[in-house]
Amino acid sequence: MIRYPDLVRKYAFLTPDKIATHFEGRDFTWTQFRDRIHGMGQALTGLGVGVGDRVAYLGHNSHWLVEMYYAPCAIGAISVPINYRLSEDEMADLIADCTPEVLIVDRHFPDRGAALLARCPSLKHLVFADWDGVPDGMPEGTLYYDDLATAAGTVPNDAFDHMASRSDDTMIIFYTSGTTGQPKGVMLSHSNLLANATGSGHLYGYVQTDVLLLSGPLFHLGTGSRVYTAVAYGTTMVIQERFEVEATMRIIEAQRITTMTLVPTMLRMILDHPKFAEFDFSSIRCLTYGAAPMPIALMEQALEAIPGVTFCQGYGMTETSPVLTVLTPADHVPGNPMIGKLGSVGKPVIYVDLRIVDENDQPVPQGQPGEIIVRGPQVMNGYWNRPEETAQALRGGFYHTGDAGVLDADGYLTLAGRTKEMIISGGENVYPIETENALCKHPAVAQAAVIGVPHEKWGEMVYAAVALHPGKSVTEAELIAFCRAKIADYKAPRGVTFWEGALPLSATNKIEKSTIRAQVLAARNKGDAA
Repeated sequence: MIRYPDLVRKYAFLTPDKIATHFEGRDFTWTQFRDRIHGMGQALTGLGVGVGDRVAYLGHNSHWLVEMYYAPCAIGAISVPINYRLSEDEMADLIADCTPEVLIVDRHFPDRGAALLARCPSLKHLVFADWDGVPDGMPEGTLYYDDLATAAGTVPNDAFDHMASRSDDTMIIFYTSGTTGQPKGVMLSHSNLLANATGSGHLYGYVQTDVLLLSGPLFHLGTGSRVYTAVAYGTTMVIQERFEVEATMRIIEAQRITTMTLVPTMLRMILDHPKFAEFDFSSIRCLTYGAAPMPIALMEQALEAIPGVTFCQGYGMTETSPVLTVLTPADHVPGNPMIGKLGSVGKPVIYVDLRIVDENDQPVPQGQPGEIIVRGPQVMNGYWNRPEETAQALRGGFYHTGDAGVLDADGYLTLAGRTKEMIISGGENVYPIETENALCKHPAVAQAAVIGVPHEKWGEMVYAAVALHPGKSVTEAELIAFCRAKIADYKAPRGVTFWEGALPLSATNKIEKSTIRAQVLAARNKGDAA
């Protein structure tokens, strides 16, 4: 039987005084980490949270959020971290989907928490998490997190054994956008996340003495999965509220960070910062990256600037907990026999059964592109309240990634594009239909097509082509601002082309994005040349 809170108890027993989490200058030992998780478990049961119920958290990275990865599952409930970049409407839709009774908010979202409490019928309790008590102006009855976590004193380890979730039970739901434009809750179990931690952690070289920096958003599994890896290995977690270049460099030096996860955009921002040379990065052992390919020139720049650092790439997705393949540190060493594989995403980790198939799910010959499908203990329990979509995604016993790839004779996987149209901008996943739906709500817009175009800093940039209704007008700035009021900022277009006449259609009467992309890129290249 696998239960993640048992691992917390393990290190509270073995290394009681070792630092488990560090946040904003305050340390919490493994003993304190365990006690606060147990205390919140006791408090949640007192609020009526039972087995299978959901507990939502809205806030920036903090030790409170890390604790709430574990407190709900300790009593058989399910944690739901909310993407704080979503609009209020999107958050309300998400809450309506998973119907939590408890919402925890931090100092950045007291007003949003109050608004959601008023809008969402399922919410019965609002909890405020910060160093100080509940601020003035919050709804009457708002509870204070630290009062709840400490009120019960020391709670016995076995207090919730009769209700705690285990092995294959869902312990957390991460919401990810989908091709339908509606968010889907990915249900992940203890087994899923421990498979990821043990299957990939050793390839990254994780050891118990590591000091892990969590600076990426913890509502994403990219960084969130490291919270589970840290507990599996008993490492110290240093939590940064959100990535800010100079603050991140200061934390690396002060806390002697040994490893962190980033996207190439973040690394470029660090290396290019004018104060980079003022900080000591000698503690860094390994930088893991994902979400976008690592440009070779950027890696070479980092190897020169941070002597002794190694790189490790992971490829995967929320539905697979997330890691499927790893390009190991040895693969990144200049002059190694596999240095030519840097354009790949590495080889499948030990627990992954990965195939490349055609449209009929039949294996394609080695070296030919096809859809990547996988099975193994890392694959999700399914989508929350979406049995049909779950069955379609897991048909034949394999999760269908929607990504296209090629396996070479050495077993390395190279991505060949996305069969879905997802755009990856600065590590954020954007599905065009969400942006298109927002654009089409504007009264002047008749048609919209959204594509990703290359961007030096973000990898890809969200870009829109729109056709207007006859006699209607709107400016690019007005349309972008309109979208930002409807959806998360990172999903809004950064540029707009106003199409003359209707958007081009294919023979099957679908908007032909290949034609749009070609014309947009040609116009942008012409503009750059000018």
